[in-house]
Amino acid sequence: MSYAEGLVPMSDKNIRYLGRWREKPNGYVNGYYESGLELSFTGTSLSVALEDVCRLLYSVDGGAFQRNINAKDTLTIASGLKEGEHSMRIYSEYQQSFPRMKYCQIDHGASTTPFTKRPTMEFVGDSISVGYIGPGLVNSLGNSFSFRTPELLNLSHNTVAFGGIAVAAGSGGPDTTGMVSRYTKLSEYTPGESSVPEWDTSQYTPDYLVINLGTNDPSTGEKAQNFKPAYTAFLENARAYYPDATLFAMSPFNGSHRNEISEIVTARNSTGDAKVIYIDTSGWIDIATETTDGTHPTIAAQEKISVNLATSVQKYLTARH
Repeated sequence: MSYAEGLVPMSDKNIRYLGRWREKPNGYVNGYYESGLELSFTGTSLSVALEDVCRLLYSVDGGAFQRNINAKDTLTIASGLKEGEHSMRIYSEYQQSFPRMKYCQIDHGASTTPFTKRPTMEFVGDSISVGYIGPGLVNSLGNSFSFRTPELLNLSHNTVAFGGIAVAAGSGGPDTTGMVSRYTKLSEYTPGESSVPEWDTSQYTPDYLVINLGTNDPSTGEKAQNFKPAYTAFLENARAYYPDATLFAMSPFNGSHRNEISEIVTARNSTGDAKVIYIDTSGWIDIATETTDGTHPTIAAQEKISVNLATSVQKYLTARH
């Protein structure tokens, strides 16, 4: 689609939205969780007009992702490119980034073109999935295995994760609703929230769903019994939302609920659902030496996890074909 003035509305059909976005009546779009978008365009430049300050990751023509934790006004994504077709990708850089995009600006007379479509992988998790490393460190989605793994696999991707969340309601924090309930809400937790809009899961359907939950669910005590039914319900719901998707259920890196998750997946398989795959992460990292606090992997450990997970997923995909 060609634009004489170079002003590309966010409704442009060539923009591929990944994850949770909602269009406003004025045509602007708001993003939630760690969502992204992809677009191909012609010309030599591209910028994005923003309504408010947010944190973004962006890449042009498959290059390294740039990180801007104070993106505002008009953000230049690319300039001085050679004439021809180019591609760009943008992601919310961390939880509660909430990008609010007004429009894209390309060269006068330039065009948007369809982005090369790739399979999509969605990650569901907690602070580890969102890229939390530790206080005073570089906490960023770009450091997380949920971002790096699909990059290794050449997949489009998004993440639905929030720090401290558990699977079962009543555990974790500050969001105590549990991912079993939170997943169907449009947005991640915000302090003082009320009446969070529902998310229509038919609006975005991933080909692969990777689940890394359970770290914030107690393994002992009265609430420990809540994990298994909640995780079972989450898988049942995910299958109902995405009948054709492959679900990968990872054991937490600290070993929490490993046996229960394996049992739940086996039970799903026994009902005839062969596209639920258990991934045992035992031995992937040393919790004592490769975390910053006994829970959160270092950046180097996140990279190790990414390689191991990509290898596990690729083995499954190869065997299937």
